[in-house]
Amino acid sequence: MHTLPADAAFFDIRDTLGIVDRQGHLVPYRPSSFQLLETIRAIGLRIGLITNLPTDVSTADGFAMVKEAGFADFIDPNGFVTNHDAGVEKPHPEIYSFAAQRMGLPPEKCIFVGENLAEVIGAQAAGMRSMLKPFPPGREFLFKPSGPGQISQTSSGRISELILEEDHLIAKRIVLSAVNLKHKLEAMTDPAAEVRSYLQPIGLIVWLTQHFIDSFHHRKEEEVLFRFALMKGLHPSELASTLTDHEQGRAYFRAMDAAFQRICLGDTAAITELIALLGAFANLYKAHGKYEDDVLFKKIGDLLTDEDDAIIVDLAGRIGPADITLYLNLIASLEKALA
Repeated sequence: MHTLPADAAFFDIRDTLGIVDRQGHLVPYRPSSFQLLETIRAIGLRIGLITNLPTDVSTADGFAMVKEAGFADFIDPNGFVTNHDAGVEKPHPEIYSFAAQRMGLPPEKCIFVGENLAEVIGAQAAGMRSMLKPFPPGREFLFKPSGPGQISQTSSGRISELILEEDHLIAKRIVLSAVNLKHKLEAMTDPAAEVRSYLQPIGLIVWLTQHFIDSFHHRKEEEVLFRFALMKGLHPSELASTLTDHEQGRAYFRAMDAAFQRICLGDTAAITELIALLGAFANLYKAHGKYEDDVLFKKIGDLLTDEDDAIIVDLAGRIGPADITLYLNLIASLEKALA
């Protein structure tokens, strides 16, 4: 009987399977991380995770993060190992030996995959075979057609729809920050003096609306999908209101940028204009995002084949930024500045 040369594959988490955009929250790479783990399981390997956690984040908290991201069902019951459990941090070889022991395996029957070269070498020192996984993710794992997932009245189950709706969750953080900033600016008693303390969050919202919402999400994801939707028979009238919203948003973003520049030059009249623009932007995108999530993306997804879906996801990954960590870090900085 043929036996596999390895029995288990351990993965790093952060920057290997996804992005930790704030403490306790993991944004998985979709669909590549899930397809990768599905493939590893299909070839008969048990799956584990080895991760370093901060001192104030427990092993239980770490597993809760993994579960929320959707990875828990792939993990062997004994496969989630942290530095708290092992008493040492990666890349110390003992954490890898400890993980193998937890699985009831010798290290040489295990593989470790991670984006950090030092951690890969640490695994090798412990006797594991190991592999460096590129960060940000590139072409190391080819996307494949994936049949529709959970289908409902508002979801086609397509991966492209899921990715766009997850981007809406990220964009929602910008919208909520805009509302928060609006309230803080309205509450100022001496705008000319107090507005200087809000230049960072104003500038971050201006940058993120232009470079994440418009340049990335609108132009390199949604409007790519819309082209394919027209090819598949969607009537242009179905896109008219959404594309108008995009143009209206761009007008707001340009006006917000101009108001920011004027505020930096000491023009206090621009503060009132910025407050109005922040409110208009938030109102527009609350309705806009809901319509896309609940109506438009479902209509488009219903027209796509599995192959169409895989191509669109792959294409968006090629023409968009390879790594959205920058955006997530800037959003976290924005939220911190407004806390």
